[in-house]
Amino acid sequence: MEESPFYPSGGNNNGSGSIFFSIYVEPYLNSYYKTYQNIITLDSFPAGPLQKMVARISTPKLSPFQELSPMSGENAVFGCKFALMRYPVSTGFSIKYKNSFMVDADVPAVLNYLGMNGYMIDTDLTRILQKSGIGNAGYDYSGKRTLVCNVRRII
Repeated sequence: MEESPFYPSGGNNNGSGSIFFSIYVEPYLNSYYKTYQNIITLDSFPAGPLQKMVARISTPKLSPFQELSPMSGENAVFGCKFALMRYPVSTGFSIKYKNSFMVDADVPAVLNYLGMNGYMIDTDLTRILQKSGIGNAGYDYSGKRTLVCNVRRII
C-alpha cells in the first residue's frame, strides 16, 4: 500500500516534530490519585522548544463503558496521547506529582509561552474548526475533548 502524504509513516509521529498542531483540554483519569483532571494535550508532537515540555502518556478509559467505534480505524487506540507537562520532560515526571500536567487553568500561561517562543495561534483555522465541531473530533471517545487552538511554529 502506498504511503499517505497526509499521514507519513503510517500515521505515526516519529518524534521529529510537527510545524502545525492542535491544543486541547480533555479529561484524564489519574489512576494514582483516582481523580479526573482536565489536562492540556496536543494532537501531535510539536517542533521547536515546546518539544521538551511534551510527554507521550498512557491514558486509561474514563469509564468501563467506553468502547472504540468500529469505524475508528486501525490506528485508533485508548492509551496514547501527547500531554503538556509543567516541567521539562528531561527532569522526569510522574502522575504521582499533582502538578505534573498543565491543566485547563494553565491555558493563558501556555498561550503566553507559545507567543514568546516562536509559535503563532491560527485564530481563523481555530474558529472554523470550533464552529464546525470538527476540531473536537478525533480519538477522544469521551466526547469531552475541547479544542483550545491551532498552532503553527514560525521558522
